[in-house]
Amino acid sequence: MTAVELVSAVSPSSALYRVLIFLAPLCPICQDMTYDLRTMELEFADAPVAFVGLFPNPSTRAEQIAEFEAVYGLSMSLQPDTSGWAKRLGALWTPEVFVLDARDSVVYRGRINDRYFAPGRRKNRTRRRDLHEALSELMAGVPVSVPRTDAVGCPIEGIKIPLTKD
Repeated sequence: MTAVELVSAVSPSSALYRVLIFLAPLCPICQDMTYDLRTMELEFADAPVAFVGLFPNPSTRAEQIAEFEAVYGLSMSLQPDTSGWAKRLGALWTPEVFVLDARDSVVYRGRINDRYFAPGRRKNRTRRRDLHEALSELMAGVPVSVPRTDAVGCPIEGIKIPLTKD
């Protein structure tokens, strides 16, 4: 199954862009980002954009996903990542976002915004809403000016996080 088939099963076929958001119900950064996600769901409701929340951790139970949906009020489809999209796309963190175009090309990958700069370390205010900026640029018909940012969050279970040299 391609990403388009996966998202088409849960979103209108009129969506030109699919936003795959990898989430974990117990990750505080995922919980904190739900306000921004709800805001974008409303702002882009009439745009050709489909949001899908995928839970890649094998330990996540269906009742945790249902509770996450109920507590945080997201309208998007929320489902376990039973097709292994996190692995296929190379996702490492929750939350981490991939925006796919109609040809399954990744046009944006990274964080929702710059609020967190390290796990548990956040700025006083958000300065850049990266996902929002990417979607706004796509809706304006221009390429994403910053197509990749570093996601900050909770590591996906079973994924080896590459060490970076500073």
